[in-house]
Amino acid sequence: MINQKGVAAVEFTIMLPMLLILVFATGEIGRALFQYSHLTRMVRDAGRYISTTAIQNTTENLPDPFNDASCKNCISNTKDILVYGYVGGTSALLDGLSPSDVTITALPATERITITVEYDWQPLFGERLSHFSLGEKGSSDMSFNMSVSYTVRAI
Repeated sequence: MINQKGVAAVEFTIMLPMLLILVFATGEIGRALFQYSHLTRMVRDAGRYISTTAIQNTTENLPDPFNDASCKNCISNTKDILVYGYVGGTSALLDGLSPSDVTITALPATERITITVEYDWQPLFGERLSHFSLGEKGSSDMSFNMSVSYTVRAI
């Protein structure tokens, strides 16, 4: 009869790194999906705001050119609402998101306003995954760009 004492501990030690990678990868994927969902919700809220504030006069047309001066800071206010949750905020709702990541364009002829956000998602456990300590060449970039676009009609 062969002595089997301690075999379970050795098998667990061999499998533990793979199980931890699986658990952390699942958590990161869930976090990425949650942040993407949150980002799309933020863009929709900002779209609702700008659709009601872009037209400032009774002509019922978007101003041409469409800028902050022609719509009483509606572009800056929309960026603040998207990034901070309210006008004049200082703490971003998503880490790393800033007003410079938000682009707002308008087609005055069609009264359509498009909000585009380019957000660089960063994982919690480091931006790079190294492969057997091969340095920069032996690593994979774990961050990726989340791009959300939303078009509304000014009312």
